[in-house]
Amino acid sequence: MRPSGAAAVLVAAVLGLTSCTSSRPHETASIEWGDCAGVTDVHAANLPAQRSARLEFRCGAVDVDLDPAHPEAGTLAVQLIRVHQSGGAEKEPLLLIAGGPGQSGVEYAVVAAGLLPEALLDRFDLIGFDPRGVGHSQQIRCGHKDSDPPGLPDLLTPAGYSRAADTMRARTAECATALGSKAALFSTTATAVDIDRIRSALDRPALTYLGWSYGAKLGAEYARLYPDKVRAAVLDAPSNPRTTWIQTVERQVAGFEDAFDEFAAWCATQERCSALGATRGFVTGLVRRAEKSPIPSGRPGDDEPTYGTDVLDAVVGALYDDARWPDLADGLAEATAGDSGTLRDLADAARSGDDAADAQLVINCNDSAPGPTETEIKAAGARFAQRYPLFGVWLSWFLFGCTFWEPDRHTLQPPVAATEHPILVIGTRHDPATPYSGAVDMAASLGTAQLLTWEGQGHGAVGRNECITRLVTDYLASLAVPSRNTRCPA
Repeated sequence: MRPSGAAAVLVAAVLGLTSCTSSRPHETASIEWGDCAGVTDVHAANLPAQRSARLEFRCGAVDVDLDPAHPEAGTLAVQLIRVHQSGGAEKEPLLLIAGGPGQSGVEYAVVAAGLLPEALLDRFDLIGFDPRGVGHSQQIRCGHKDSDPPGLPDLLTPAGYSRAADTMRARTAECATALGSKAALFSTTATAVDIDRIRSALDRPALTYLGWSYGAKLGAEYARLYPDKVRAAVLDAPSNPRTTWIQTVERQVAGFEDAFDEFAAWCATQERCSALGATRGFVTGLVRRAEKSPIPSGRPGDDEPTYGTDVLDAVVGALYDDARWPDLADGLAEATAGDSGTLRDLADAARSGDDAADAQLVINCNDSAPGPTETEIKAAGARFAQRYPLFGVWLSWFLFGCTFWEPDRHTLQPPVAATEHPILVIGTRHDPATPYSGAVDMAASLGTAQLLTWEGQGHGAVGRNECITRLVTDYLASLAVPSRNTRCPA
């Protein structure tokens, strides 16, 4: 049982506490911006030609203490990218904080340069960074030896539980061994301290930033540690800061069930879905059939069969963005004829973030409280199987969380931030990965935050919804806070 790619981006760490701010002041140092060759291929993002011609991409790095409490441990170079539009002098920086944990912020900034409105690029230079342990900032690699056969784990059986437990125990042990004494130094709190080092190197008294998904949680932690260093902050699609590990996993499973219902309702109105009948029943049956007899691919040169886990990877990957729903519907229809090519394409796209899995595990484990126990895992697994018929069993292996993680932890505490201006928290009503309730609770926890709601589908709203993007642009540019309880229609 390997952690599926689509599923591997679902679970964010939940709790939080210890601060590890540096015990010694850093000298102020500017960033030497240079060519991005060897760091990222900006052409691979396929930015709109007209916009791409006006953009300049420059890369640099900031040295941070690997362990602020022990400077003798050395430093780590955090990789940055600066996206500048229309020549001229550098503009005020807008720091982009990527998701994950484990997503490259350098790559995120390149993609965001094609999604964010011209008004933001006219006002700001985009700054992206690879957090410690990610991408070009000393990427965590644990060297897993994954030889488990494909198939759905069933925690309700002794064999299924043992198989899942053995897999998670081995994964966490491999990462702890690979990192050795450095294992505890990769956490959300440590990265928040690094962000302040970036702020200092950018020579800014306070930061303007936009965090997405896990990046929203990281942005909240920065605001908790440095509330006086926040000019404006947007936290899009945050996870709930006050739930236990099991509660977080359950809310996410429920979020995917809800998002699938939205897809099924849409599919019922589409001619391309006519061969499926009842969409939920069709997918449930397809997963079961594919587990027993994998579906061949109809693509030339592709003889890799598609298992039930692959079908669910494809479904989950498409639920992240309703623009992918037509492809998912076509792939399901093709599967009725024994061709899994489109579903495999969707599943492979969802698994494109597999390189981030090790960093995600380590950072999540360092952030989270110990547990859960075997009794709690088995009870939750039984509940998942009963309440969440499509995704419950498939995602139940996440219940192990970091049960077997042995290095010291820096458990996150719920964020409270007395910033000068309100932080803007954005929740999408039918977000499958970080359900809407997480945004509600994040705004309440921060205290001075304002909640902005999109009545739409998918993971994240900025750059996907015109109403949300316009309000965010006004807020970031001029600190214009939307009215309380503002909602943007789907």
